[in-house]
Amino acid sequence: MGREDRRKRKNRKRSKLISNIVLIMIFVVIIYVAPKFISSAKYVYNKVNEHYLSSKDFYFKSDKLSKEGVEYKVTNNWSGAEPYTITINMSSKKNDKAFTESDIDYGITCTCSSNVTYTLSKTTSTIVGSKNHGVNQDSFTVSISPANGNALNEGAEAWVLVKAKSTSPYSLELTGKLIIGVGTSDIFYEIIDFANQPYFTVNITNSQNVGANVTLMYNPTYVLLDMTDRYYINSVTSATQQINNYAYLNSITAYVGSLSTTSVKFYKIDATQNYSYLSGSNQTPMVRLTY
Repeated sequence: MGREDRRKRKNRKRSKLISNIVLIMIFVVIIYVAPKFISSAKYVYNKVNEHYLSSKDFYFKSDKLSKEGVEYKVTNNWSGAEPYTITINMSSKKNDKAFTESDIDYGITCTCSSNVTYTLSKTTSTIVGSKNHGVNQDSFTVSISPANGNALNEGAEAWVLVKAKSTSPYSLELTGKLIIGVGTSDIFYEIIDFANQPYFTVNITNSQNVGANVTLMYNPTYVLLDMTDRYYINSVTSATQQINNYAYLNSITAYVGSLSTTSVKFYKIDATQNYSYLSGSNQTPMVRLTY
């Protein structure tokens, strides 16, 4: 073999080595860049799709679910023994001036952690639009119970992954992972609310082994207790506040049984407000609880 042939072979080997190195570098770049590219592409697609649906006055929203997926955590708010129910509010309006006129039909599915079972209040529903004299709002509940009837230990967590998918007039899926923690033996509460809803619900959970008298205090210039609510009917004491020479309730006390959850309904003076609240958060609640 001549010198020229040896030189050509050496150049071919060098070119092949360089090509392999280049391929490896490209592969490494793809590994690191592809997920970001896919994530960016997904983000762009969601934004374009959101803009398109908004141009059609299509709004499919929820207080605990989103297009991107969201985690909604309820800590120290469950005894781990009795069923625990979470209300999920749905809406077909962006604000008071932007809403969907037509009805939105949607389906609901769930999966959950192995330490609990779940029950949905419904698997299909409709958000009635303004064209059919609806209020562009709907809701459903998901209840969890300990699997096999075995109470969960203090500090344990359970989760439910909820999906709501519209089927008409357009398709859009919202998801949310609801995480519920088993708390210490105490009394906790949360305010379930939604902007542009005329009322909200206060859920009181007594995780103690004994019942207790629980007091709710509030400012009647902002919210008013539903006087037909069983919490008021079964109240043991109450207090009032004078406003324009009228006496308005501003405090109510009633008995809450052990290992149970009680719901109390309040009406909002300003329906556009959202007074949602979880025990232990840094917010200032519209309704305060003592016992």
